[in-house]
Parts: sequence; structure tokens; C-alpha cells
Amino acid sequence: MSTNDTGTSAVWKQLEDHFRLQAQVLQRFAQASPSDVQRMWRTDTNELGEPLSACEREALVERHCLLFGHWPT
Repeated sequence: MSTNDTGTSAVWKQLEDHFRLQAQVLQRFAQASPSDVQRMWRTDTNELGEPLSACEREALVERHCLLFGHWPT
């Protein structure tokens, strides 16, 4: 395997890891309704009423974008 092949493999591995993580982020609030997403964003809490973690906040932003077509404000 040449050096270039190794570099290409590393890039593909990084992309696979990125998309795996992105799929997990999208899955976190996949079942949240539009009103649930609005409430969670407004209150900065998850579906259990607990403060959003950084990962949950990222997931909620992604869900909001999927539902409403823009970042939450």
C-alpha cells in the first residue's frame, strides 16, 4: 500500500466516524414533535425536564433544522 493509499484510508475512516456520530445525533430527538422541540429549546431542558447536555443541545438544533428549516432562535 502506498503512502497515498494510507492517507486516503485515513480520510475515509474520518468520514465514516463523522457520519456515524451525525447519525447518533440525529437519532437522539428523532421522535420529538415540533411542539416538543420548541418547548425543549425554550426551556433548555430535555424530554425529562433535565438541563440539556452539550450533545443534546446539538441534537436539538439538528432536529429543529429538520422540522423548521432554520436554526432555532
